[in-house]
Amino acid sequence: MLNTRDIDLLADRIARKLHTLNDELLSVSEVARMLDKSEGAIKKMCYRGLLPHRKQQKSYYFSKNEITEYLLTKQ
Repeated sequence: MLNTRDIDLLADRIARKLHTLNDELLSVSEVARMLDKSEGAIKKMCYRGLLPHRKQQKSYYFSKNEITEYLLTKQ
């Protein structure tokens, strides 16, 4: 039988999985509009490790969920 702690851990795992499934990828230009910055400024923030991102070859990709969380924690 599951105790309260086990149920809470399971609920947290399910919530994180659902959050990930509902995510979408954003481009540099979309993130620039969200943050009201230039595309160059977004790339500099990535280079400096200030903005969560993925880089494949020369392209940057962003998780909408991570950018939203970034916006909420920076205010």
